[in-house]
Amino acid sequence: MIEGTREGAFYFATMICPYHFLERISAMTITTKTYTDFNAAFDHFNKELFDGVLPQPLLTLVPHKNAYGYMRHEAFHLGTKQGAKRVLKKATEKTDNVIHEVALNPFTFTGRTPEQIMGTLVHEMVHLWQMVHGANKPKKPTHNREWADKMKSVGLHPSSTGTPGGRETGRRVTHYIIEGGPFTKAAKRCNIKFDFAGLLIQKEKKGSKRTKYTCPGCEKNAYGTDDLNLTCTDCEVPFERN
Repeated sequence: MIEGTREGAFYFATMICPYHFLERISAMTITTKTYTDFNAAFDHFNKELFDGVLPQPLLTLVPHKNAYGYMRHEAFHLGTKQGAKRVLKKATEKTDNVIHEVALNPFTFTGRTPEQIMGTLVHEMVHLWQMVHGANKPKKPTHNREWADKMKSVGLHPSSTGTPGGRETGRRVTHYIIEGGPFTKAAKRCNIKFDFAGLLIQKEKKGSKRTKYTCPGCEKNAYGTDDLNLTCTDCEVPFERN
């Protein structure tokens, strides 16, 4: 979990935890409850949709720009730093000490149902399935035909728009849930609820905002602070403040 501030327009301030949620986890920490549920959801869908064949990845909650989640193939290595370097130099070498990563972005939980959030988890699990058990393993997770076919088999329809009619393959592809499909049925049997979300706090920008000025004659624009008196030398008329 990431704590403290981040550079940019927002930082991870806290988790939204309703009182009923806090009461349920009085015997454990928020971190323990959150990741226990995350792991239980993974195990549930692994059993229900993948016959339990997926290896256990490192599950993380990570802010990520423009993404609900992601999957990283062979992201970590259990062992010494020297061992990790050896694995990186020999990417094709198979070892039981290599760990994959499946991440969800908690800042995208707001306004989404538990079923939609779990759909993102299964979306990334399909990437993991292809990287480990696919017939044509890509060098990195991708939205190709084999991945798309597996998505539909578990009850998620790939779509570049998130709606019917979108492209099923390509660089940026999301999905929509197939009503009555395997995923919908498995989700109804899953008692895990991701009832928290990342909280975004906008930082106020220092300094005054730029004001737009327009010449009423030639309609040329100029920008500056809101206390300027500008004149268009071509039209010999003052600019108007917008």
